Amino acid sequence: MEGDPMAVALPADALAEILRRLPLRSLATARCVCKVWRAIVDGRRLLLPELLPHSVRGIFLMYSDRDYPAFLSHPSMEPDILGKLNFHRLPGQWNRAYVLSHCNGLLLYKDMQGLHVANPATQWRASLPPPPPPLPGRFHKPPHLVFDPAESLHYEVLIVPESPFIEERAEPSKEWPASVWPLCAFSSRTGQWEERAFVREGEAAGMASDEVLQGSNAFGQNCSAYWQGALFVQCNGGFTVMRISLSNNKYRVIKMPTDIGESEYEDVYLGRSKEGLCCALFHDWYKLRVWILDDSCGTIEWVLKHHIDIYNSVSPVTSVFGENDEEGPWILEDADSGEHYGQQNLQDVNKDEDDNKNALVKSKVEWDSDNDNMVDSESEGVQSFFGCVGVIGFHPYKDVIFLNLSIERAAAYHLNTSRVQLLGKVYPDDCYSNAAYITSSFPYTPCLVADSPENKLEDNVEG
Repeated sequence: MEGDPMAVALPADALAEILRRLPLRSLATARCVCKVWRAIVDGRRLLLPELLPHSVRGIFLMYSDRDYPAFLSHPSMEPDILGKLNFHRLPGQWNRAYVLSHCNGLLLYKDMQGLHVANPATQWRASLPPPPPPLPGRFHKPPHLVFDPAESLHYEVLIVPESPFIEERAEPSKEWPASVWPLCAFSSRTGQWEERAFVREGEAAGMASDEVLQGSNAFGQNCSAYWQGALFVQCNGGFTVMRISLSNNKYRVIKMPTDIGESEYEDVYLGRSKEGLCCALFHDWYKLRVWILDDSCGTIEWVLKHHIDIYNSVSPVTSVFGENDEEGPWILEDADSGEHYGQQNLQDVNKDEDDNKNALVKSKVEWDSDNDNMVDSESEGVQSFFGCVGVIGFHPYKDVIFLNLSIERAAAYHLNTSRVQLLGKVYPDDCYSNAAYITSSFPYTPCLVADSPENKLEDNVEG
């Protein structure tokens, strides 16, 4: 298409007027046709940046004792997601749905019918065919989603082994992963699963029989992140990160920072921040370390960006909800029942005209993510904090990390200023078990590029 004279036959102004009249989804597709069309779409701002992922709408949370997600957000944020989390619900049926992966506004989840990709912001959903069965003695690991609406409206799904298979471990001289690594992949372009061979760049993680490679993410988050055209996946219980490029079918093994202890690997959170790809870990309870992946000099290495003792910063937060039971302005919505937790302290959330207790009225005042609900670290009467702290996500556009405080409240910690914002409840009221924990979490960045009518959610759900 790059050399097709028909692609540039029209004057730029005329072509821009034609493209301007296309539906948004068609315009996004046209943008990917060639460099000339992309330059016109971008230069004339025909596809508004506001439609692509550019802000955090909330945080999705999965729990060890629940088969469906919850969504934590402020009701004033756009687009309105509250009350729209039933993308997994089949008419007249109870249905579990476990979110497995996410990427740029799309979710990959599994229910009793199989795998699905959904966009909660637009209520679009597509079902995937079942992946081919694994070889005897092997098990499919959770798949990972790849979607970049700035490049294409198509998406891909990869099944990435976390550790060597049993037969691979039996060969002491076998490297892992292999120099040519076959992965099971789905493409929305073809609508089919296929085996794709990825060629390794650089060294292997080690020998398949190495003890350090046998770890899994059974109790940690199965994290992945998309950054600069590549998918980064945690493997070996967090000991390694695989950088997988779907554009050239190559991959590279990246080991975690050397100053992370082997017992800490499964607690590492991998994500994308304003700085790029990064990972975070708490050690000695309240000492937070954040590393940034740096490849600017031709080599790939982790650079320690922050090493902070956050104890004094989070203690005022726990004192606030310990004494005053202040829950924060964000609302936690149960995706299965539609119940909302935390809104009782909001003056701008009320019952609607039909007295529907679950219907929320949008706040007239936008929430300021830089200033609102800051906790006063100098306040008197601050209690000591003895709870646990965990990472539930990085803000992809700011130097902010989202924290889980003792399965009680979520907070936003500003890395450069140590300021803390109280967000809201992080666990539903009807907790089933005192041993419950958050299994996975991620900030949600909506993508509002319109979907074709035939792909709307209501047209894909069987009645």
